[in-house]
Amino acid sequence: MLVLYLASLALVLWGVIDMARRSSHVLPPGKKAAWIIGSTVGWLFFGVIGAIVVILYLVGPRRRMTAQSF
Repeated sequence: MLVLYLASLALVLWGVIDMARRSSHVLPPGKKAAWIIGSTVGWLFFGVIGAIVVILYLVGPRRRMTAQSF
């Protein structure tokens, strides 16, 4: 169980750092704040839920932003 929480924490940290690094013209500030707050609060209160939020970010908005930059 501890390994699952540590893995989800690592995933949440990676996602939050990636979200925070995005410029405001790529990821609007309101959406950036919502993704960061959703993932951190989700992890703090529910553990794995924060990791699920980050996974949704990684397969959704991040994939589109990465595809647009090439």
